[in-house]
Amino acid sequence: MAEEYLHPEIKKFKFRELKVYASTEWLADNKKKYRQVFDRYETTYVYAELSFYNKLFDVEDWEVEVELKCYSMKKSQKLLCSLPFRRKVSKYDHIMYIREGWGNKAEGAFWKKGTYYWEAWVGGEKVATKYFYIEEAGQEMLPGENPYLDVQSLKLYEGPYDDVIEDERIYYKTFSSEETRYIYVEISLRNLHNDKSWHCELFTKFYNDARELKGQVVRLQRIDKRDDLIRITAGWGSNVKGSWRKDRYTAEIVFMDRLLAVVPFEVAEDFEQGVGGVLLPNRQSPVVLAPDEGFNQTFEEVMVKLDALIGLDAIKSQVLDHAKYIQFLQLRKEKGFKEKEEINVHSVFIGNPGTGKTTVAKMMGLLYKKMGLLTKGHVHEVDRVDLVGEYIGQTAPKVKEAIEKARGGVLFIDEAYALARSNDDSKDFGREVIEILVKEMSNGPGDLAVIVA
Repeated sequence: MAEEYLHPEIKKFKFRELKVYASTEWLADNKKKYRQVFDRYETTYVYAELSFYNKLFDVEDWEVEVELKCYSMKKSQKLLCSLPFRRKVSKYDHIMYIREGWGNKAEGAFWKKGTYYWEAWVGGEKVATKYFYIEEAGQEMLPGENPYLDVQSLKLYEGPYDDVIEDERIYYKTFSSEETRYIYVEISLRNLHNDKSWHCELFTKFYNDARELKGQVVRLQRIDKRDDLIRITAGWGSNVKGSWRKDRYTAEIVFMDRLLAVVPFEVAEDFEQGVGGVLLPNRQSPVVLAPDEGFNQTFEEVMVKLDALIGLDAIKSQVLDHAKYIQFLQLRKEKGFKEKEEINVHSVFIGNPGTGKTTVAKMMGLLYKKMGLLTKGHVHEVDRVDLVGEYIGQTAPKVKEAIEKARGGVLFIDEAYALARSNDDSKDFGREVIEILVKEMSNGPGDLAVIVA
């Protein structure tokens, strides 16, 4: 008997999960299409799935009393249904599933726009609550149409578990298998349903080349009627580098059981900057949505953007003269003239904080890229803390890592004077940083511009 194995006051179950779904279609592993946001004109019944662990698994059968209640939150709380029943729990089931629903077989007949929730009771005890939302865009969602939103851009970037602020994101088409932690999708959507506030639920699914699901992220966000643009990020990975193997992958964006877009990307040896093509359901070939402006600008357009900065007249003149001089050296090289020295792309910026040094450094990266001197043109900004180690043997690896991250672009060292504090301090490793940088600039593989400020 069960009493031999379980104290009478100890529960025979352990709550697992309460989920909501509307489609009766079965998926693999005894799953349903779980969601929290539904369109009114597509919804007939809304179901609750209660699951719990059977503590008497492989011991004996027993019976459980369950009650599922559904409430509407429109204006005030209102009980829509109460479904009590008694179910047998088999000793052969280590997880017990109980599924019941409420509604009408005619689409749009019962459920109206609003907030609802299911409540689960087991043995007279409330164990869980799950909210769901019915939305209405004023028209039926026809195949190929979406009255709620439109995809504006999809970009990929790498970062830690805590995400990366927008100004510091670097977008990639290819990721390094050894250096990648989380791969994030930056999703920009245009709000087409901006006459009312509503709830947006996005599923971001990451697949490998064999179509195995690597991970899924669900984002539920309330959209205010004043929001014209919706920005959502979703990432998958680990804070420990190396969780992404070399392979081809896709990130697929799903909204209300409809595929919005597919972003192909690759994990290989090294990072490759840029914004890749996006596969849309109604397009035969990939399209680039809202590509990075900087990487598509011409040399002249970057110079116009630099000239538009307020003040900095002397800097603008020097940058323009420097660019023309480099173009002159490139032309000589093309004509067969041999130069005694390689083209110098390294610079020293002098100025007070907030005078535009970082902004100009970023433009220098783009200028050098447009002139063919750099392959990527991005800027990797560091300071003394990022380069100098606390102990012997710490500094060199930190400097080399910063150099490799900046390879193809600009290594911008802010407050570089802090690297050389004292000639007599044997415990200060700033001089080691300078020596490594000088060696890199003199005999390194190139494809790097070092700018210090």
